Amino acid sequence: MEIFEVSQVVMTIGSTYLVRLQPSDDVIMTIKGSLMSSTPKFSLVQGSDGTELASLVGNFIKTKYQILDAEKKPLGNLLFPAIAFKKTLVLTVNGRGYTADGGLMGGSFKCVDNEDQVALEISNKSRFVDRFEISIKGAIPKEVGLLAAVAIHSRFFEFV
Repeated sequence: MEIFEVSQVVMTIGSTYLVRLQPSDDVIMTIKGSLMSSTPKFSLVQGSDGTELASLVGNFIKTKYQILDAEKKPLGNLLFPAIAFKKTLVLTVNGRGYTADGGLMGGSFKCVDNEDQVALEISNKSRFVDRFEISIKGAIPKEVGLLAAVAIHSRFFEFV
């Protein structure tokens, strides 16, 4: 099981998130949002400015996201209901579906399969900046888990 921390950098032009493998403080990856885009677009890079490892693209109303590898091949999809009282999502990876119910406040999302096995857990550890702890327990690629946290932040916690 790998545990990552994704934390939003404040006061930047465009959304930026730093990725650390816990318990280290070293930034191993950076997620950068596209500036001046009508739809959410993010790029996961090695280190702070290294090669692109994966990307995340959402639709205008932030209900559907696609996670792509470096060659722009699909790694997974995230679907959020357009209207819902609870914060929920469906994650699809390699044809396998995972559902998560974040409840009314959306503090923790446990992505479980049909057998109730937790494959990915994303917990909001907000303080002054938004921070997420991502526990990857199953066969979900780390790029999917990390970018799923950004999609959740974009959908539920970001106000722009």
